[in-house]
Amino acid sequence: MSFDKARVLTAQDLRAMSHPLRVRLIALLETEGPLTATEAAARLETTPANCSFHLRLLARHGFVEEAAGGVGRQRPWQVVEEITQIKSDTLDEESMPALRALDEIEMQTFRDAVASYLRTRDQYPPEWREAVGRSWATVHLTAAETAELKQKLHAVFEPYMELGRPSRRRPGTVPVMAQQALIPLRMPEATDV
Repeated sequence: MSFDKARVLTAQDLRAMSHPLRVRLIALLETEGPLTATEAAARLETTPANCSFHLRLLARHGFVEEAAGGVGRQRPWQVVEEITQIKSDTLDEESMPALRALDEIEMQTFRDAVASYLRTRDQYPPEWREAVGRSWATVHLTAAETAELKQKLHAVFEPYMELGRPSRRRPGTVPVMAQQALIPLRMPEATDV
């Protein structure tokens, strides 16, 4: 699994993914899967038919696939083990609302995960409270330096992402959200030379 070999999402893929339940289904399968539509529905408080519909649509776009060991309504689903990438410069204008919707859903998912941990961190074992951390820095970079930093961060993430693949999970691990964001805080100006 490598960022260099990431699958670039098409506009159609992006529109298929930018639905709140589909994002939640993918996240659930990444952390708890493989699951049947019925099991997923119970965790996401929706109907098995609704989950089944959205899982089939996600499968048509290559985000999930049937896992081994099931038939009919008892067939489990799993995420496809690959890195996906969105390149906004390859998207048409009609795709931008879907990209904005997906961004909103992902940011809300991130906020919810952080808030949940902060509310319950005193219940975690001391080694987990010590291991978890957040950092924030405002740095002044050129576009080229930002791209270089992104590549370096990808290089740090890659070995851990490989270990997180469902086929490579080890006993004693729990899902850990690792977030990377390099966001300009304002538009570049001519005076920023």
